[in-house]
Amino acid sequence: MKSETVLVLLLERDQTVYRSIQFLLHDASSPSFRVDSAESLRGGFDRLRELKFDAVLLNLDLADSQGLETLAALRSGFPALPVIVLVPAAQEALGQQAVVAGASDYLIKEGLSPWLLRRAVRYAVESAHSSQQLTQNEERLRNLFENSQDIIFTLDQDGNITSLNRSAELTIGCPENPDVPISMRSVIAPEYLEHCLEMFERVLKGEPAPVVELALLCPDGRRIIAEVFNVSLFRQGDKVGIQGIARDITERRNLENLLRQSQKLEAVGRLSGGLAHDFNNLLCAISGHSELLADRLEPGHPAGANLAQIKKAADSAAALIRQLLAFSRRQVFYPKVVNLNHVIREVHTLFGRLIGEHIEFLTALEPTLGNVRVDPNQFEQVLVNLFLNARDAMVEGGTLKVTTSEVNLEGDLQSRHGIVPVGRYVVVSVSDTGVGMDAETQSRIFEPFFTTKELGKGTGLGLATVYGIVKQSGGFIWVYSELGHGTTFKVYLPREVEAVTPAPAPRPSRKSFCGTETVLVVEDAEPLRCLTREFLSDCGYKVLEASNGKEALQIYRSSSERIHLLITDLVMPGMSGRQLAEELTLIDPALAVLYMSGYSSDRTVLPGVTSDVASYLEKPFSRESMLRKVRQLLDAATVPA
Repeated sequence: MKSETVLVLLLERDQTVYRSIQFLLHDASSPSFRVDSAESLRGGFDRLRELKFDAVLLNLDLADSQGLETLAALRSGFPALPVIVLVPAAQEALGQQAVVAGASDYLIKEGLSPWLLRRAVRYAVESAHSSQQLTQNEERLRNLFENSQDIIFTLDQDGNITSLNRSAELTIGCPENPDVPISMRSVIAPEYLEHCLEMFERVLKGEPAPVVELALLCPDGRRIIAEVFNVSLFRQGDKVGIQGIARDITERRNLENLLRQSQKLEAVGRLSGGLAHDFNNLLCAISGHSELLADRLEPGHPAGANLAQIKKAADSAAALIRQLLAFSRRQVFYPKVVNLNHVIREVHTLFGRLIGEHIEFLTALEPTLGNVRVDPNQFEQVLVNLFLNARDAMVEGGTLKVTTSEVNLEGDLQSRHGIVPVGRYVVVSVSDTGVGMDAETQSRIFEPFFTTKELGKGTGLGLATVYGIVKQSGGFIWVYSELGHGTTFKVYLPREVEAVTPAPAPRPSRKSFCGTETVLVVEDAEPLRCLTREFLSDCGYKVLEASNGKEALQIYRSSSERIHLLITDLVMPGMSGRQLAEELTLIDPALAVLYMSGYSSDRTVLPGVTSDVASYLEKPFSRESMLRKVRQLLDAATVPA
């Protein structure tokens, strides 16, 4: 006990006893005692409300209260205050009864001594303090048990749940104090049960148990992924069961799955983009040479039909490559501020005739819908692919509905395919009443070449293209589906505050794309370089060729005549097209530049190239598209006098 004054209240009618108590406690130095008194129970209550006393010395025979009722009243009013009862020697039995009724101790008046009285008071005060500390500790532990976000539980040796905290009811729906014992077998998912029973036996034997991960079953059908840690539970030295903590990690696992899915799609996208570059070079050469041959054949020549089939196959292959580039977000992107209601109406008018009479095609468009920044042509492709996917899911008919709305997310929205952050969005929802999808299918629908259709009925690139375009537009896509209950796709696109981009002025018609200027063509793929030379030479241009940047610099510096236009591939070994253009425009700032590439990415395309139609030529290209861009750039270039 600390060296401080102990404040004692004496409830006693006899002032002689009061003076005696003061005398017996007066000389104590560690701790010192201070005695106050009251002659009635009511007076004692008044004093106890005024000061904080450490203990009470109580005579059970007061003016306004007698016997054990006096003790009961005092204990009721001040339950934490230690009370020592003073009784005559003839009433020692009453003192014993008082202890049973809640007194800390009793003392015989005739046998009081300084040592005995001081010891009794000190012991009563210290016991009350220890009891209070114990109560506080129990309260803290109880609060920790009840308010923990983790599930805290105990099991008996038969595997029955004997206690649960409040979190168990909030997390998995099990009551804190079940009327009927709950076996752990009814809570653990079947595929984890055998392993859990094995771990249960090991823990009961005293073996160390690692943290295990398992699925818990909820009464409403949900499954919770939990990390569980168990230890043996002892009572008075005997092993009576198991105590454990289960932590809900469902959200963490979902986020990890999202990250893995995102990384997988990103890896496939990089692979697709790299392959697309080489394939586009080949397709461009095949398509271009078929154009040249077709022009050189006499009308009605038997080979004309063969060339048409070659051109058709090359165009189909190019369309597949564009879908891969859309998925990998390396497709050339020409964003504009648009109102999606207008885009949806145009696609609805076209697609409504093709979807079939067995499907009801409805729209519910928000009249005051905000604008977004997207490539309108690419978003039309998103809609068409979603409509086709819905149509194929409703072979026997159904309803296809497209809705638009705005939403202001104040908290992140987590879905199977990503997290939509806080912000204001325009939402396009495409719903069907078709066959729906299971969870496994939903987790893979955006993977390239994944399809649930029969062999030959689809490429598996439709939804992959949708995913890539939405992501390239800065948006997010969400899907919900159940087998037999249809599917809903929701596309979230950031709302744009700018006004709708004005429609471009009609392109003036040109009688000819020919010219006499000198053009330097730099392309590491020889078939494509030769094709470009033929396109230009046939229209009167003088063409210089180089297979790489270093060779192009040598040709440029050694040329005796002015070079008006540089046509260069963006991706080349050694020196990229961007670096070459920077070198040459330092020499001649008036040099016009036309970039060619089979795909675009932030690392290879100059800022603004993806939005500048005139300075970028996407592979595979036709003769007309290339010659038109060449003429536009040369006509726009400032030629020194």
